[in-house]
Amino acid sequence: GVFDFFPCHLLRAVVGDVFMDLSSPRRKDAAPKVVCMAAGAVLAANVGPLSAFVTTPAQAEHVMLRGAGSAGSTSPATQAGASPAAAMASEHCLALAAGVVSVAALGLGSRRRRSTAGTARLSSPVALAAEDTSTWFPRTTGWAADELAAVRQRVEAEAGGPPAGYAGPRYTGPSSVTTEFIDSLISMQEKGGLLPKEDAYKMVLDVIEVLRSENTMGKVSIPAGQSLTIIGDIHGQYWDFMNLLSLTGKPSPQTPFIFNGDFVDRGSWSIEVIMVIFALKLKDPGSVFLNRGNHEMIETNILYGFCGECGEKYDMGLFDIFSEAFRLLPLCHLVEEKMLVLHAGLPGPEPRIWMPGQTHDPTDAIPATEPISLEELAAVDRYMEITPEAYPGSIGPTTDNKIEMDTRKLIDLLWSDPRGGTGYGPSYRKAKGVYMFGPDVTDKFCEKNNLQAIVRSHEVKADGYRWDHPKLLTVFSAPNYLDTGNNKAAFLKVTQPSPGGNLEIEQVTFAHVPHPDLAPMTWQASIVEKYPQLLRKMKKKEAATFDEFGDSDFEGLMNFDEWEPDEADQFQEAFRVDQYGRDLPPK
Repeated sequence: GVFDFFPCHLLRAVVGDVFMDLSSPRRKDAAPKVVCMAAGAVLAANVGPLSAFVTTPAQAEHVMLRGAGSAGSTSPATQAGASPAAAMASEHCLALAAGVVSVAALGLGSRRRRSTAGTARLSSPVALAAEDTSTWFPRTTGWAADELAAVRQRVEAEAGGPPAGYAGPRYTGPSSVTTEFIDSLISMQEKGGLLPKEDAYKMVLDVIEVLRSENTMGKVSIPAGQSLTIIGDIHGQYWDFMNLLSLTGKPSPQTPFIFNGDFVDRGSWSIEVIMVIFALKLKDPGSVFLNRGNHEMIETNILYGFCGECGEKYDMGLFDIFSEAFRLLPLCHLVEEKMLVLHAGLPGPEPRIWMPGQTHDPTDAIPATEPISLEELAAVDRYMEITPEAYPGSIGPTTDNKIEMDTRKLIDLLWSDPRGGTGYGPSYRKAKGVYMFGPDVTDKFCEKNNLQAIVRSHEVKADGYRWDHPKLLTVFSAPNYLDTGNNKAAFLKVTQPSPGGNLEIEQVTFAHVPHPDLAPMTWQASIVEKYPQLLRKMKKKEAATFDEFGDSDFEGLMNFDEWEPDEADQFQEAFRVDQYGRDLPPK
């Protein structure tokens, strides 16, 4: 029963990082060892038969990665009649096995333009029939218009109509999405129903057409006397999302909404969430605005549940179409020329310096550099996937290569976080190439672009929101995140009392509501069991102690990316730079 008091979200971070961290001989501090020993004891006590094989951190890593998929759908804790909390947490342990794996070595980021015809296809454009799961890989290239038209034709030709007894709404085009359609969709999904596969395909295909016409940076106006609603991360928590809509009301031309990314993954009803959001977008495309988050990416969707959920509830052909829609999502929206809304954070330093030995001490910083303009941000070509190699590959001098510079900005807008100290520092997320930025960075950006404030999401906050900097507000809309966060959630109401005047922001908090007995990350097991070719054991670099696919939305739970002092000394001696990367005078 030790899981009854051991926080599962902490275990999630610990198992993925500290176990493997301890296998590195250069970790000499005691604190991670204590945490690891505690986590190991928890696992040994609760994973039943697996505990007989776990006696060292390396064995624990091997069992977590290789053994979980064969443990079956019922955990040993459940089989033994353990407490519900222990059973749930043990299920989380099995799901964690997939959290330290990455996407197959083929790479996720083959980059194609919208107009490219005849791009290489890694999977069938639609898979309405039974799939051979052992050979499926996600399509990583863009779709030309004629290819999407072929998908629609094939869906129509192979569709066999709705399941027998289906009484839910039918999608026949954007005009069929009315208030009654959305209410019926919500009610049906609450009862466990899903749109017919043909309808789901057609809806996503039509959303793609809408998003193709939108810009990287959209512009939003607030109707006179009305308000704009901004919603943060939802993460597949359908019942909490429905509760949120009961508080906000639905969007309309009089009450526009911005959904600020991370609609899917983690929670086990991501399909239900995204279908409602897409229905709202189709009904009022000029009043419902969507930003891309770091969970609207193939890499994270494979690791954190949405890909597996698509396969279980529909098929992997639909996942490929969702991925195309996600690549087309705008990156930010400018509200009344005064507020910028984006998912994660601001662009990192230029040149893109990464200092060996830099810690999370707020006094240890790369100084703030010249901020980019809104025009430069709007010119980013967003239509790409970020590969695992892109993060460390983004480090380097400023370049004239637009693809490289756009990739850097995309990484930052989807992944970066604020910090308390000035300048830039290394992020708790990822290995290298993701930054945290200080209040001076925010102030400089707002001053250059005449902004009143920046709104972002991306991180759990105890009250659902937090002013991390004087001009930077975080909003997170998934309460009791992962069923263990114990956090409130929030949404924002933004008004403009006088034309051209400053915006006023109201933060509205709410608590979680009960949901059916289905644990977070349930569908990740589908990837482990049916699509092992998508996974590989994470390769640790000799001088690294991090999860290179880390994605902790909880603040401060991922390990530091630190080098040994002698390694930092060698770097400084070789390149003659100080701790900020500035040139040192010759000896």
